[in-house]
Amino acid sequence: MTSRVTIKDVARHSGVSIKTVSNVINGTGSMRDSTRKRVQESIRELGYMVNVSARSLKTGATKLIGLAIFDFSQPFAPYLADKVIDISRKHGYGTVISTYGSDGSGLPVIMDEITKLSADGWLLFSDQPLKNKGIILDQPYPIVLAGDYESYDRVDWVTMPNTRAIRYVTGRLLDMGCRHIAVFGAPEKPKTRNEYMCATEGTQELRIRGYIEAFEERGLSVDWRMLLPKDWMEGVSGVQVVTQMLSKGIRPDAIICLTDAMALGTLHGLQNEGIRIPEDVQVVGFDDVPESSYSTPSLTTIDPSLNDYVEHAIDMLIERINGYKGKPRTFVTDFQLVERDSTLTFPKDKRL
Repeated sequence: MTSRVTIKDVARHSGVSIKTVSNVINGTGSMRDSTRKRVQESIRELGYMVNVSARSLKTGATKLIGLAIFDFSQPFAPYLADKVIDISRKHGYGTVISTYGSDGSGLPVIMDEITKLSADGWLLFSDQPLKNKGIILDQPYPIVLAGDYESYDRVDWVTMPNTRAIRYVTGRLLDMGCRHIAVFGAPEKPKTRNEYMCATEGTQELRIRGYIEAFEERGLSVDWRMLLPKDWMEGVSGVQVVTQMLSKGIRPDAIICLTDAMALGTLHGLQNEGIRIPEDVQVVGFDDVPESSYSTPSLTTIDPSLNDYVEHAIDMLIERINGYKGKPRTFVTDFQLVERDSTLTFPKDKRL
């Protein structure tokens, strides 16, 4: 059996001290770029792998950050995961990922599992409300919650400007003369105006609240038939909602999709029906996933500053790992509207 390559072997091969090799592995210390490169080449050539179990026993830390998220069946999840991996790496951390199904099972089904994965702390993405005022967040390891559901001040929380962003883009469409604006991805169970306006959590609820506010700020009434329900996480749903919409005789002049996944499906569904975009109907998404740049036509969408979102989440998590004991913090990203070919030219920017 081939013996395991050790840090001593790497030091001998690259002609440096064990401490220098350790600094390269952990992204610490000060050295010449040529020295760091030589050590990295030795690591690759020898096939050295960090013994996470041994390091954990010695230091009590694994230098791993955990990400818990719904499965990779739609574009946002891998997009977020890539960001977490890249930004964690810049801080000298690796990443382990545990997924739960996007079938409504949620975080609880993997909370026991992730304790076995030896991460120093976890970024938990919740896709639904947390029961019992988030008691599941009371864990013996550092946690940052991500998503659009409340943390109940139990842990640090990063979220997106859902209401503000949709209010903004709806307002821009209204200001350019659109009056029949559909929303694809509304909740399956119909809600009242008051339920939306009182919402403090929930992606769909908060985004539709912004839609309602934009109409009411202009003295206009919402046509509730325009809120079309379907699984807002899947692209195929966009195709299905187009079919439902047309069967009901609804012909909007603009469609706001609550995710890019749904918007990309919507583009396909409209084109299958011979509806021109943006001449007959304009389409806007939310997330600015990479695929939105390459659709035909390219997708106008809301960029919720995901890089900033993940940067703050990882920064807060590492602070907790390093012993920060302050009160739970909340960070809300900014956003920008990325205009592409699925919409006509918007009027001059008037921020709401």
